[in-house]
Amino acid sequence: MIKLGECTHLDAARLARNARCVILLPLGAVEEHGPHLPLLVDWLGAEELARRIAPQLERAGLTPVLAPSLPYGVSTLAAEWPGTVSLSRALVTRLIVEVIRALARHGFRSFVLVNYQADPGHLAAMHAARRALERGRKLRVVFAGFAPDPVAHAAMVNPRVLRLLRSPRPESEWHSGELETAMVLAARPELVDRSLMRTLPPAWVDFRRRLRGGARRFREIDATTRGYFGWPAAARAETAIKVMRLRGKLIAAEVIRALGPLPRTWRKRG
Repeated sequence: MIKLGECTHLDAARLARNARCVILLPLGAVEEHGPHLPLLVDWLGAEELARRIAPQLERAGLTPVLAPSLPYGVSTLAAEWPGTVSLSRALVTRLIVEVIRALARHGFRSFVLVNYQADPGHLAAMHAARRALERGRKLRVVFAGFAPDPVAHAAMVNPRVLRLLRSPRPESEWHSGELETAMVLAARPELVDRSLMRTLPPAWVDFRRRLRGGARRFREIDATTRGYFGWPAAARAETAIKVMRLRGKLIAAEVIRALGPLPRTWRKRG
């Protein structure tokens, strides 16, 4: 996969003239992920998703280009935990908009916001950014991963994905639980405190109901939380490898559908 940050400006100009070029912009967060995982989980997850999506886009005749990640996001839920950097919703919206407009100014037209941060405020910022970017401009902006669009979001929690988990309650796995722990074990195993991970008891909480009820902090979801929801001790790297492979296929199919056919006015650029 081509990495935009490693290109020269001449390379970038050639890519911008290719109407089939698609910019993948990973969105993450720097926030707490329990006592056993690093702060960069969502940032890492977005980049891993982008790597899984890219080969599927290539097979569909597109040219995916990985842009440098935006590692900071809206992390309202985790804002009170040390190390968390939570930007305002307005600022994250503006960051996404300005990065994409800067690239569009030089000819890029198709963008995929690849996201691994599920904080409601972060998803709202993504929604606002797409609305602003598509207003009066000839741009295609679609979501991949956790998204404000329920169709795009569904690929992340597809029943086939949940069946791959070892947890007895896969529907209750969430922040820093089995799947996120497995993802870091697969991608950056040296960053997982395995001895601590194995001692963590399950934390089963109906987080969806509590979010709908207005909870805006992890401790409002569960006052006794240690910063994780689910069962980290069930995590295995092999689980994440299978899940990320499946998610890549499911998400890429949705991205290709959402991008749709190449607009006729763009085809002469390719």
